[in-house]
Amino acid sequence: MTLVSRLQLALLVIVLLFTGLKNVQAQNAASALSASQQSAAKSALCSAIASKFPSSAAAGPSALSDPGVLSNAASLFSRSTHVPLPSAMDIIKAYAMQHATEILGSCAAGNGPIGMSPQLPATGGSLPSIPKLPGQ
Repeated sequence: MTLVSRLQLALLVIVLLFTGLKNVQAQNAASALSASQQSAAKSALCSAIASKFPSSAAAGPSALSDPGVLSNAASLFSRSTHVPLPSAMDIIKAYAMQHATEILGSCAAGNGPIGMSPQLPATGGSLPSIPKLPGQ
């Protein structure tokens, strides 16, 4: 093995170790979020999902890996928690992976961001009437 090949291999190993370490750090950071940070992360993800998917029922698990959703959520999380955007992106990705079921359930139930409600058909403020059967 030539010296150049050895240097390339060593560089590749260093890059892979750094990338793996960065992912572990993001996962650890997501696991160590305070209650208010978890709420901010969930709220950011629900808001980002709602902006991309008009019906929360249409937003399945793939919504949490959608680059647009993650980018929007990271930006919202960064602004609300004052975490730098690159770190916020890593934290949001890790949090979304670790808490996917809880996040999607919360968003669908309308327990996500303040003011978000479940997607129900518009009824004009009243419940629809039940049609009468013939002869009634």
